[in-house]
Amino acid sequence: MQISQVRSREFWENAWKEARDNSPMVRRRCRIEQEMVDNWNRRAQWFARRTSGARGEQRQKAVFDMLEQQGVLNSEVKVLDVGAGPGNFAVPMARLVREVTALEPAQEMIKIMEDRASTEELSNINIIQRTWQDINVEEDGLAGGFDLVFASMTPGVQDPETLQKLIAASKKYCYYSSFSGNRWSKAYHDLWRCFFNEDMGDNPGDIIYPLNLLYALGYRPSLHFFTNRQVQEQPAAEAVEELLKFFWSYIDITSEVRQVVEEYVQKNVQDGILCQSTTVSYGMLLWRVD
Repeated sequence: MQISQVRSREFWENAWKEARDNSPMVRRRCRIEQEMVDNWNRRAQWFARRTSGARGEQRQKAVFDMLEQQGVLNSEVKVLDVGAGPGNFAVPMARLVREVTALEPAQEMIKIMEDRASTEELSNINIIQRTWQDINVEEDGLAGGFDLVFASMTPGVQDPETLQKLIAASKKYCYYSSFSGNRWSKAYHDLWRCFFNEDMGDNPGDIIYPLNLLYALGYRPSLHFFTNRQVQEQPAAEAVEELLKFFWSYIDITSEVRQVVEEYVQKNVQDGILCQSTTVSYGMLLWRVD
């Protein structure tokens, strides 16, 4: 292979598309977009608790350190937060900048974000309840409208088109983060193979695709990694429910499916606790578009 090939936009657009087309996790997803949004509504409180603990605070600090080291945030800056969730970044960012526009489709996530903003008496967060996939940057008046377009771990950025919409909405900086490598613990892999008789496969949203596509497009993003060894200890019943919530995206949760998960958990608990450990790495990209 010649280096000119891997420098080409088409090479990385095709590589990203092939990764998605060949991914069991993409191919086997059986829920439409609105069902996924409804699922986020049901999980909003759980997600907010999980991402606001010590691990969430460490990752949040790593992100803000990266933005502040490059002088991205100040009182004149307008931010678009794509897939803002419960406001993990939109709310603290609103303390530092002129205005944050938070794009989030799930109403229950929005309620948490509004409560957090109200608690801190912040009035500079505007919320748009839509998915990033539904947004037409030009028609919706977002083109070049923001000093920073920020997208952290959002399913809204999932292919070359949704990545390049970030650039279209920005007049200065873009930030994007995604997983680097494997993100799931052994229980997810074991049960996936049990249900589908195949491996889960590689992560089709690995940071390697946007990183190299941006390079091929002529950008030179800063890249930082944040790596965290996670050990999760859950009572058996709680572990079963969390595993079922994950597999709901790929299979109907029948009594037989529940039984398989319950039996797996029972075989792997010690003193009633399922301990799952994994090392998760996040890739964080920051680049200028002007």
